Amino acid sequence: MKTHKKFDFSEVVEFDKHIAMSIPNYDGLINLVGAFFLEIMPPDGVCVDVGCSSGSLLNSFSEMTVGRYIGIDSVDFGENKNFEFRNEDCVDALQKLKAADFVICLFTLQFLGRHKRAKVITELGRLVSGGATVIIGEKLYMGSAKINGIFHRKHMMKKRELFNDREILDKDEALFGSMYCINEQTASDDYENIGCSTRIWQSYNFAAWIIETGE
Repeated sequence: MKTHKKFDFSEVVEFDKHIAMSIPNYDGLINLVGAFFLEIMPPDGVCVDVGCSSGSLLNSFSEMTVGRYIGIDSVDFGENKNFEFRNEDCVDALQKLKAADFVICLFTLQFLGRHKRAKVITELGRLVSGGATVIIGEKLYMGSAKINGIFHRKHMMKKRELFNDREILDKDEALFGSMYCINEQTASDDYENIGCSTRIWQSYNFAAWIIETGE
């Protein structure tokens, strides 16, 4: 059997540009997250990005409001960082975190697998119970096979405007054994275990929720 090469985030050139090209209306989501941040993040509060990649989101947020900013990622992209960078496993990093005010976890859970995902969900629930607001975004299986098929075909057509066919096929192959998408209902159950969840954005089968204490 041919050796399978998994997707390697550290090999992605211009990561922010790559993800914006890969997820339709990603910029719209980021603008929305920024609006929630400005409304929710208190001065001198704690903002955490789980799977911060280049750290561009935290860098921009740290210029808006005085506070403590923490980025967690197992890959060091070597970008300039105007925040505390924790180059470690996300579960370990979250377990060390006593409290937070605003937590971002965009398109990270889908790469964890169910056991590690469950641990992250538990830690996010603990932070929300302590007063944090969490925004989660991930790629999901939506509804029926027919709905998923339509989303997939239209997303592939969109990607062909930005990538060549070889790039698309090579990435799809590399994501086998690297990405563990779940169905929308299972994800919704996870979010309700964290707190009171509200869907705030969707593009094809990518979606995002905001989660609060519900009090």
